[in-house]
Amino acid sequence: MFSLWPIGKCIECGGMEIANEITVDQNGQGEFTTVQAAIDSVQTNNDQWVKIHINAGTYVEKVEIPKDKPCVILEGDKSISTFITYGDHDATDESATFASSASNVVVSGITFENTFDLEEYLKIHNITEKQQNEIKPAVAAKIGGDKSYFLSCTFRGCQDTLFDQLGRHYFKHCAIEGQIDFIFGYARSFYENCWINTTKGKNAGFVTANGRNASTDEAGFVFFRGSVVGAGEVNLGRAWGSYSTTIFHRTYLGSLVTPQGWDSWYYKGNENSLTYAEVSCSGPGANNPNRVSWMKKLNGADVQTYDRSSFINQDGWLDNLPNIYQPV
Repeated sequence: MFSLWPIGKCIECGGMEIANEITVDQNGQGEFTTVQAAIDSVQTNNDQWVKIHINAGTYVEKVEIPKDKPCVILEGDKSISTFITYGDHDATDESATFASSASNVVVSGITFENTFDLEEYLKIHNITEKQQNEIKPAVAAKIGGDKSYFLSCTFRGCQDTLFDQLGRHYFKHCAIEGQIDFIFGYARSFYENCWINTTKGKNAGFVTANGRNASTDEAGFVFFRGSVVGAGEVNLGRAWGSYSTTIFHRTYLGSLVTPQGWDSWYYKGNENSLTYAEVSCSGPGANNPNRVSWMKKLNGADVQTYDRSSFINQDGWLDNLPNIYQPV
């Protein structure tokens, strides 16, 4: 397999030790009262792990980890009590409540929300055509740095919730909610035991829109275990690139998954270049005989190329995280 990343162990950020800890607390019980101020305090070109612990609360702010501030850990109390929320919309590159373009970033126990569509759409139970037309791209998180790990986080939005932009990313025990292309981008990401929750719309929605554009591109999404559940109807993905790649492996698929499952979108007639597959999935939405005929059938060797180690951890970066974040 073509790889941009060298094979061999990758040791960065000073190894497994955390060099500095910072506390954010809305009520003044820490060094900072906002998350962004704590991030801003990290030195440029940081090369040691810095942990920013965010005490429970709702932080209404746009937060960014810039490219020149790697080796940052954002740790919330829990995703049910630690919220970073904002309501920007329209531009996918600019609307994100949380944006990270640095390498070596770990985030745990935080909910990221874009409230624009949540307020205007998700809280409305009887959706009119006018309200449906008012949905805008409103990104909850944009992740563009290599070697980013999200543990027990929640991402809430409606259209374009999680912009999985670029780099290798690992999402574990996360909840991701939306209706239209709510996991999209050009990254190479592995989602393990994640809860994918779809919300009801006027038309069937789309879980993913992967943008792999060439056979040599490293992009692709793999969902291992976890579930796709929720309301309304949803397709598992549609092609945002001519080599779009998305795999669901041993995932529970609820009855809301459409019979066809996948959409070639702008690439009709070029379906052979798309890699969409469901491997050993279960649930009432799995194994539908009416799936698109061009869905790939993967054998054992193919499946192995999409496991966590082969797909995102070729250089061992996950094995050199601080001990409390070591994946098992």
